[in-house]
Amino acid sequence: MTVGFRPYALVAGALWLLLAGLALRPADALFALPVAEDGWYALTVARNLATGHGLTIDGTTWTNGFQPLFTFLEAACFALAGGDTEGGLRLVFVLAALVHGAGAMLVASLARDAWDGDAAERGARAGLALVGYLAAIKAYNDFYTGLETGLQLALYAAVWRLATREWRYLAADRVAMGVLLGALVLTRIDAAVFVAFFCANELRRARPTFAAAFGRCLVVGTTALAVSAPWWLYNTLVFGHPMPVSGFAQQDESLSPERALAALHALRMVAVPWLFAGAFETWWTDALRAAAVAGLALLVWRGRARLRAGAEPGSRDFTVVLACAYAALVSYYAYAFFADWFYPRYFAPLSMIAFVYVPVLAVRLARPAAPFAAAAAAGAAAFLLVLAWRGEGVFGASANHAQVALVDAFVPPEDVVAAGQSGTLGFFRANVVNVDGKVNPEALEWRGRMPEYLDARGIVWFADAPWYVETYLGRDPGANGWIRVAEDGGYLLYRRVPR
Repeated sequence: MTVGFRPYALVAGALWLLLAGLALRPADALFALPVAEDGWYALTVARNLATGHGLTIDGTTWTNGFQPLFTFLEAACFALAGGDTEGGLRLVFVLAALVHGAGAMLVASLARDAWDGDAAERGARAGLALVGYLAAIKAYNDFYTGLETGLQLALYAAVWRLATREWRYLAADRVAMGVLLGALVLTRIDAAVFVAFFCANELRRARPTFAAAFGRCLVVGTTALAVSAPWWLYNTLVFGHPMPVSGFAQQDESLSPERALAALHALRMVAVPWLFAGAFETWWTDALRAAAVAGLALLVWRGRARLRAGAEPGSRDFTVVLACAYAALVSYYAYAFFADWFYPRYFAPLSMIAFVYVPVLAVRLARPAAPFAAAAAAGAAAFLLVLAWRGEGVFGASANHAQVALVDAFVPPEDVVAAGQSGTLGFFRANVVNVDGKVNPEALEWRGRMPEYLDARGIVWFADAPWYVETYLGRDPGANGWIRVAEDGGYLLYRRVPR
């Protein structure tokens, strides 16, 4: 069965309306998942910026523990809402849906042109890619967290799109490439690694001469640096280092088998972004992903003769550069960052390869099955999004809301409370101090001496999960005068009493 572009576009349009409509959810569902713990950090900074309190996490403490470009766009949403928290968050969801839709259209155009084929084949794979990008439930989990991932992938798609054009020969296009790459770095600073690989590939190709390639790289690199320079300067002048404090907070260099396995798990997740179960992830969901990857590999092997010599050169080169850049980044994160639960989000741009090329494979090698696969993915996504409207299912209540409720029940509003996980708590409550250093540079200076820091600040409340309690208050908090007051939803509340 051959299905053209239009039916897929109608399905994609319905999915996008469902996604955009989530901005209208009831308030109790609006503040639930997929907005993530770290997303609340960015949203807090955005709200503070919009209300005239600068780039601060609590109205007074300056921070760089966030990725700038999407946070600034979120600040515009809160400004448009007059600083209103609920109104601002609804506009942030609209912004995320607009970015998601723009990314989907770019990916559809990339899939259409990534391989040879007649008009019917190109239209079918563009439609499949459009539906696939909007139906990928892991993408929803990444794009609507309050963080930058959706914008990051949309900008990678825009760079990819321009890379397939004759951008090298017009000065305006070379500058445009630099602007896009600079915006990509502002969206997430580890994209600087991709920019380096992108320029290195241009020098490797050396077309028509090495001097010409060097000139292009000079224009592209200088423009990208100029666009991203304000962020590097802010980090360096205010905090003494170009890396944000959030990076230092998660650094722990180690050759760890556990991290290597976590990185492999994350790579399977980004390779099959249509399979995602949120809090219900287990061994069999990962087994399904592994089976899907194996099935795709078998499909490619069996259909290799029909795939030869059909790849569009610009798309092929971009794919190689993206894969090489992320091979470096995966290695770096697995070695240097202990927070392996973030790897699926850190590696999300690799999903672009699946979003573009799986439709190519499906239409070229399994065209009769392609519409049914698209319908199944769209149906599953629609079902989960309807549940999300009610704050249920994969995207139900955030665990950290229990932390907020516990603090509200026992801590007077005027008292200061400390936490390692302080994103959700700090968004919904004033007088919160972050102690893991992700958004509080001062806390990094007191690593290993957190009870002393809390004593020096006169902070007598601490609320977090048991691992954070042990990490920051010690295995025996009572030895430092900290007494457990209450426990709820996996969170502990401690108060320091005079000794």
